Amino acid sequence: MDSFKKSIAISLAAIWAIWPAQASQPEDAIIAKVTEAYGGAALRDAKSITIIDYSKSPWPGQEGHPGQPDFFRDHAELTIDFEGKRKSMLSWRVSRTGKDLDLFVVNGNEARIYDILNRKYSDEDWLTYASLGRSVVSASDTMMAHALPDISETVVYDGETAYRGALHQKLTVKSGPGPEYTLYINKTSGLISKKVIHRPAGEISYIFSNHRKSGGVTFAQDMNVFVGGQPRKISIDRNIELNPSLADKLVSPSGFIPWGEQVDTAQMSVRKISDHVYHAGKGRSFTLFVDAGGYFIASGGQDALSESFEALQSQLNTKKPLEYFILTHHHDEHLGALNDAVAFGASVITTSDHLPTVQQSVPTPIPDDKISLVKGSATFGDGAVKVFDIATAHSERYLLVYLPASKVVFGEDHFETQLKTGAPRVHKDMVNFKNTVQMLGIDVERFIDGHSPRALTIAEFLAATDAYRDITCPAGYRICSKG
Repeated sequence: MDSFKKSIAISLAAIWAIWPAQASQPEDAIIAKVTEAYGGAALRDAKSITIIDYSKSPWPGQEGHPGQPDFFRDHAELTIDFEGKRKSMLSWRVSRTGKDLDLFVVNGNEARIYDILNRKYSDEDWLTYASLGRSVVSASDTMMAHALPDISETVVYDGETAYRGALHQKLTVKSGPGPEYTLYINKTSGLISKKVIHRPAGEISYIFSNHRKSGGVTFAQDMNVFVGGQPRKISIDRNIELNPSLADKLVSPSGFIPWGEQVDTAQMSVRKISDHVYHAGKGRSFTLFVDAGGYFIASGGQDALSESFEALQSQLNTKKPLEYFILTHHHDEHLGALNDAVAFGASVITTSDHLPTVQQSVPTPIPDDKISLVKGSATFGDGAVKVFDIATAHSERYLLVYLPASKVVFGEDHFETQLKTGAPRVHKDMVNFKNTVQMLGIDVERFIDGHSPRALTIAEFLAATDAYRDITCPAGYRICSKG
């Protein structure tokens, strides 16, 4: 090779050697600036962290009255031990129907949920180090900054844009099994102002503002989430604790006893409750079927109504049709059964308040002659089924199903339990539900649920509700100290 060609080859080799670094330079520079803005070495070298995230959220599809949003409190304190690969999360949730204070712990092979208010625990095989607190981490700008250097190869610079009057640089990130997202980073400060996830159902936006420092680490004191432009989470209080003492964060509490063995509901089951009455389903979708002679009347069930009805017909070796389907209330998971009910040719029994929601939930409006509206009470199947239009804390109008011959009440979302034996977890709405049922003056021996296979006897039901006490925040728990 002559000296000229050799010189060219050396020059090209030098260019090729530095090209990858130059190509990734915008991403690397932005990531470095973000890391420094959020604490630099203090954040990167942290051995553990506690993320405090208190918020209020609307409850879409679970309103007490259609079209009138309900909000619930969702407070979380997530502690991550980066070195030991351990996590714990204290959770306080307050809805219009109940209060829950739980401690989630993942420590090696142990994954447990401790019910602080009831002093009981359950082992959960679905709970892992990766899954615990995932929603808290995904909503933390500090944890995004912490992760960026480790996933830099998945980051692509996406140009500049103006956001809230300031120039921002965009980074698009695709890491792991989660969805791709775009970060809006203030070009001057390096702080994250927005995270956007693009989905067909609507853009999910996390908006970060009012940044401040705690222990040398930066975090957004305000964070709000929007889905399709509608508010989905509103921050109340946020904070960061760097390298907290793990002695009281990652210790399993003592004095708790197991909730007990749970029913395996993975497979479809069909159970005879009494003459002409059956309970069929799987998972959290169970349907009550009443044989009214020439046809069936059904109530309950989410995504397995069709499968449940076909299993019932197969077991009874019958082709009797489904004549009526009783919709207990208007919440999303129950509306999911309507398509199957309509496909079977059933008339839908509902209330006038819920009718618009019913019609919006099916591809084609249900004809008027296939709708039965209940006000007060009504009977079907020559008296085999009586339906009461009542009010509960869960839904302002609610259709209670009563079978006089077998003295059975069927309902959903008021007395669910997956336990084989023992008292179910009780919230105040269950107590209110009991009072309403008693005011009806009906004779009840058993309660059948649409989310679980176990029937509660009247004695079990009353023992559970009579033992209920109003919930107050236990001493020493800041997470619920303000209600």
